[in-house]
Amino acid sequence: MRDTEVSLLLPVHNEAEIIERTILEFYNEIGTKIPLEICVSEDGSTDGTKDILLQLNEKIPLMLVLGERRKGYLGGVKDGLRKMHSDFVFFTDSDGQHVASDFWKLYEKREDYDMIIGRKIRRSDPAHRVVISKVFHLLVRTLFRLPIHDPDTAFRLINVKVIDKVLEETRFLEYSFWTEFTVRAHTKGFRLYEVPVIHKDRLKGSTRLYSSRKLIVIMIKQLIGLFRLSMEINARRPANLKVLF
Repeated sequence: MRDTEVSLLLPVHNEAEIIERTILEFYNEIGTKIPLEICVSEDGSTDGTKDILLQLNEKIPLMLVLGERRKGYLGGVKDGLRKMHSDFVFFTDSDGQHVASDFWKLYEKREDYDMIIGRKIRRSDPAHRVVISKVFHLLVRTLFRLPIHDPDTAFRLINVKVIDKVLEETRFLEYSFWTEFTVRAHTKGFRLYEVPVIHKDRLKGSTRLYSSRKLIVIMIKQLIGLFRLSMEINARRPANLKVLF
């Protein structure tokens, strides 16, 4: 048993308008009922997010991983996961699109599965993002025989032994860290499970929109990442279990 049973990890970049509200929602729902370590992996914010986190740390205990420069989502998440001191890591994004009480749906399955993943009942994002994600997830499920519908969701409870075995290998999908993490966990034989969760509109601001040219570049990088991931996994598998690439 580690220092704490559950750690909550939230990555954050320029969320000054909502970060305090988001943290307090999860703290009040979870931290008042079970011992909870809260880690915020801050990624070079320039809008006052750091100051708000420092002020909030005077009210409730936080582990702050502050960044002076932008590391990107993958770098920020990895830095946070490396700091955990618990048996389970509960991960959620800091944009306020998830409901704190849905944590208990994941928590009650923690003894039976190694990673419990929240499957969005209805995704509250722009239509083009929903379509692109569904096509990408279908491709991933087909390639890797993955028994998970939403492998990239940022709402999950993870046994720390999965992090120990998977984290440092996860590097190919720059824009879909959790998809690669989930695929690698599956191929290593960890037990995965999905539960339905609510996905709501952002509390403030809007989801980042990419230009058509940027979306094309992202999709090409994603396909290259999938190819590299499949080649690596195929090299480790018996011939009768090869993926399609």
